[in-house]
Amino acid sequence: MSELDMKTRKILVTKLLDRYRRSGKKAKGKLLDEFVALTGYNRYYARRVLREGHTPR
Repeated sequence: MSELDMKTRKILVTKLLDRYRRSGKKAKGKLLDEFVALTGYNRYYARRVLREGHTPR
């Protein structure tokens, strides 16, 4: 699978941010799995991006 470009990643972060923050533990795990598969980020960094809400570099 090819990785997404930076602009698409930023859009994806903004779309998932609210859902991730409002979700329970199991739902967060599923969202995180999908996010990691789409972006190619490692799990720790993906969690940090979604938790803190900053856009990736």
